[in-house]
Amino acid sequence: MSRVRIDFAPAARWRIAAPALLGLLVLAIILGALGQLAKQRESALAVLRAQQLASSTPAAPRVQFPQPTPEQAELVNAAITQLNLPWPALLDALDAARPADVALLRIEPRARQRNLRVVAESERADALFDFADALGKQAVFVRLRPVSQVRLDSPARVQAAFDLEWRP
Repeated sequence: MSRVRIDFAPAARWRIAAPALLGLLVLAIILGALGQLAKQRESALAVLRAQQLASSTPAAPRVQFPQPTPEQAELVNAAITQLNLPWPALLDALDAARPADVALLRIEPRARQRNLRVVAESERADALFDFADALGKQAVFVRLRPVSQVRLDSPARVQAAFDLEWRP
């Protein structure tokens, strides 16, 4: 007769499942410990934030400015318009048109009208006329209008004033 082997041990499936269950149990314990550490860290951060807020100076009260009146707004807008003049183009055009024997005495911008009043002086009247012709040919200026011409005696010289309108 042949030998029959009889095994009274539990089934093999229980032998494989026991280590897996043990691994899951260890993993659950580790995750629980990590969760507990995260909660402790979060509460410590909350305490630090509360301490920082308590020790910091309170924010300065916000200052409320009154709405400007229409007159104040008009003055501010006029100042901004005056500051935003195309100074480089205007001064370059004046310098390019000015002969050597003409002196510029005054330049008065009127930004709202896009107008520039120029007062010039020379010993010769025809030098001022040449200056006016050269200004009229500058691309920046649209129109030249003579305003006044005065002959001064001591020393002999001529002053002229022009209004120049420029392109926007």
